[in-house]
Amino acid sequence: MDETPLKRWATPEEIAQWAYFLTVTNKFCTGQSILVDGGEAINYHFVWKE
Repeated sequence: MDETPLKRWATPEEIAQWAYFLTVTNKFCTGQSILVDGGEAINYHFVWKE
């Protein structure tokens, strides 16, 4: 997690907020890929440290 800007995993509540937005609140966005990764994509590679 040291490689990500937020330095932590998302909480279940944070992921639930995105799911709610995409399924209930959102009325116009279609066909998008939205990364909910704490900024990890900024590094252009994914780091999986155990």
